[in-house]
Amino acid sequence: MMGIEMDNISPSKSYTIFGGCEMKLKVQSRVALIDEKIDFCVTGLPPESKLKITASMHFPWAVSEKYQSFAWFTADSNGSVDLSKHKPDSGTYDYIDTMGLIASLQKINSEGGNIALDISIDDSVFIDIVCENGQDRECIRLERMFKLPEVKSQQITDEFMGELFYTENSNNKTIVVLGGSDGERNGLSLLSGPLASRGFNVLTVGYFNEKGLPKKLEEIPLEYFEKVFSWLKRNPLTRTNEIYVHGTSKGGELALLLASRYDFIAKVVASAPHAYCFQALDGLMSGKNVSSWSYEGRSLPFIPVDNDIFYEHQRDCLAKNIPFGFTTTYKKSVERARNKEEARIKIENANANLLLIAGQQDNIWNTHDACVEIMSILKKNNYKYKYNLLDYKDLGHPLPIPFVIPLSETLNLKMGGGVFTCGGTLKGNSFGQSDSWQKTIEFFMN
Repeated sequence: MMGIEMDNISPSKSYTIFGGCEMKLKVQSRVALIDEKIDFCVTGLPPESKLKITASMHFPWAVSEKYQSFAWFTADSNGSVDLSKHKPDSGTYDYIDTMGLIASLQKINSEGGNIALDISIDDSVFIDIVCENGQDRECIRLERMFKLPEVKSQQITDEFMGELFYTENSNNKTIVVLGGSDGERNGLSLLSGPLASRGFNVLTVGYFNEKGLPKKLEEIPLEYFEKVFSWLKRNPLTRTNEIYVHGTSKGGELALLLASRYDFIAKVVASAPHAYCFQALDGLMSGKNVSSWSYEGRSLPFIPVDNDIFYEHQRDCLAKNIPFGFTTTYKKSVERARNKEEARIKIENANANLLLIAGQQDNIWNTHDACVEIMSILKKNNYKYKYNLLDYKDLGHPLPIPFVIPLSETLNLKMGGGVFTCGGTLKGNSFGQSDSWQKTIEFFMN
């Protein structure tokens, strides 16, 4: 039986696990928030011997979808394997990273469930770690919480569709979280729980594809968000004259658009945003020539997106047997547009500190080009607030928070007779997610 020695239970405490044999597993922290790194080390091994470590998990809302990763290591001359220092000999990842087993989790069993549906952050994710060295075998179960127990939530359904996450002792900083083109607001709680656990008030806002809202991301009225801002200023929990906004992908486009028009927005994190307003996504398929956004009943100026570019790109990728995406489509659509300046988001008019996050390998749209352009415009206009671009060479278009959804879910997906990818490498996405998320928290905190 494995013995356990631990400090008082707290997500920030260290736990040292002693095996019943010579092999000892040391982990920090066994219980932690979902976005926190784990330090993991195995000692007491015969020098130069082989160690296999396997990680297994499933989501509490999708128990039939099971994930696993593994790595083989060679113990050093002291008989230890430290995941923060040692590269695997082989396995599901091939670089030094204490979170490599988490980042490289792959689906090994499925009953056709959809992990994007029925998301709930009430229950923790448990990850089983198994270490095998010859006949010795030791296990440990890690608990990964989406939120601390003191985080509460409140549904808002009258003036707008949203959910507020908060604690009784919040830091009085309120972040509005905006999702992208899938319209699934439940998924935003994966970001909101960890943020609220750090003392922020976090309001997730749905703006289409919900009861009482537009069914499609098409001419969404900006007046809707004015109701959100007004509610935040009146609500006793969030009453403030400064509002922070976090937006991802299409939500990043929206976050920058709102900041350019409302001077009480004080901070914006835009993860994989764009510099322009674009044609409504559903309009691309139907041929409807309207903007994603509207004001006073009129479409805002937008860049038309030519589907023929995408189909040509897809056919070319299929012929070459390489993954395809949408970046070429957006890049060429911007280059061909005759109304670029009219459709450009006038971010230089904002009164907010800005943090932009872009992956050079983003394969959803050319967010890196857009962010470089935004930085140039801000510099040219002597923008008086702080602005910064986190630029990652091998980052694609993943979820902005690390260690939650396995990267295998976005790196390569079968679609249309070929393979679709959000872009980037396993290592690049893992590092970019983790680094940008930590800097996001620091940006909002300071």
